[in-house]
Order: sequence, then structure tokens, then C-alpha cells
Amino acid sequence: MSGDTMWWWLPLIALAGSPSPPASWYTRDSVSLEEAFGVPEGFTRQERDAFGRWLGGLPVAPKEVPVRTHDGRRVAHKARVIPLPMVSGDLQQCADSALRLRAEYQRQVGQPVTFHATSGDPMPHALWASGQRPVVQNGHLAWTDGGNRSWEGYLRSLFMYAGTASLEVHDTVPARTPRAGDLLVQGGYPGHAVVILDVATRGSETRVLIGEGYMPAQDFHVEIGPLDGWWAWQPGIALPHWPMGADDLRRWAR
Repeated sequence: MSGDTMWWWLPLIALAGSPSPPASWYTRDSVSLEEAFGVPEGFTRQERDAFGRWLGGLPVAPKEVPVRTHDGRRVAHKARVIPLPMVSGDLQQCADSALRLRAEYQRQVGQPVTFHATSGDPMPHALWASGQRPVVQNGHLAWTDGGNRSWEGYLRSLFMYAGTASLEVHDTVPARTPRAGDLLVQGGYPGHAVVILDVATRGSETRVLIGEGYMPAQDFHVEIGPLDGWWAWQPGIALPHWPMGADDLRRWAR
């Protein structure tokens, strides 16, 4: 981030003992997700776990900041950019953005960071940090001595071998009602995945705030819904570019 990164700009929700995204993700002009997208009038925010509260503290860039691809091209999206750091190249796409958020949270709070490749083989960060590297052998991952132990190196490797299929089958479980931090996943090649950033209800009505990455790799962003930025849970959501059904609702397995 630029030199005007401000520690004091972190949202007040971070002061209540909850984890918060790294201060380096914030700039002078960014606000928290909670500040940018208040709960709709008459609705009540649903109870969140620690990960859901962490998502509520994500920085949101000013409205005029456009979504850009990994190589700097502007994308025509009705969206608000969440400046989630990207790895180099066309790798951090939809499922990868979801994996990145969960990995960053787990790393920050000291939880083991482990996801799975499409083959089903585990990809623990601890093994990478010890100097091991995954290689493909007979359709599966084996680990061998390597050199680069960087966090970005681990993420790049994870994004190469994981995707919507592994996210659906190996790293999440079905959920019945949406909660902040849940995902909507259609596993496939390519498939798609979005993150439910917040949930609010009023009687039988439910609204959700949706975040996503896309192809080619681009800034993670809030996909602006028609209801003050939110989407009606029908169940499922009618994203114009990729409708997601109630059967696609998933929750992290760990």
C-alpha cells in the first residue's frame, strides 16, 4: 500500500476484541464494509462468528475506484472494490479470492491454514513453510524439497491446484440458511464461487451482501445488488452473470 496507510483508520469494530483485517490493507480514503453498506432499514444483522465479524471490517475503496484485472485493465462492474492483495498473474480468480480471505483470516488468528487441491490432496501451509513444495505425480500431489517459503508463494501454488471443484467437495459442507462467511459455490471447470459478506433479516425476508472475484483475475469486490447494494435471498440469488441456487450454499468445513 502507499505511504498514507493509516493505522488510526481501522473501524471501531476492531476495538471490541474481534479480529480485524490487516491495517496495511487500509488507505486514507477507505472505509470498512460495515460503514460502506449499512444494514437495510427495518432489517437486523444476523449473528456472526469471528470470521464474519472480520469480513465486516474489510476495507472498501471509494465508489470511483474501478475494478481492474491483474494486468491493469478496467472492468465494467457495478461494484465497490475491496483492496484484497492479489498475487501476480492470472491466478486469483473467484474461488481463489474466497480461499485468500479464509487463509488470511486463519493465518492472522493463528489457526492452521490447510486447503485441498482438486485431486483431494491436502495443501497445508505448514508444509510449504517448512521448505516443501507440491509436485504432480500420477494425478496426485507429492511434496519435495523447495526453496521459496513466502506466503505469496504458498497462495500462488494453492491457486494453481485448487478451484471451485475442490472448494465444493473438500473444503466446505452444505448449509441451509446463509451466514456471513458462507459461500455460494458451483464446482466445475471453471464453475463459480461468491462470498456472503453479510446477512440481514426482517421477518421472513433475507438479504445478503455479496463479494466476488472473477475471470480474468481481478480485484475482489462487492457486487452491487438492486436493494441498496444488497441482494434478496430467494432462496439463492439472481446474479445477472451467474445465478446461484439454494443448493449452492456452502460453509467452511474448518
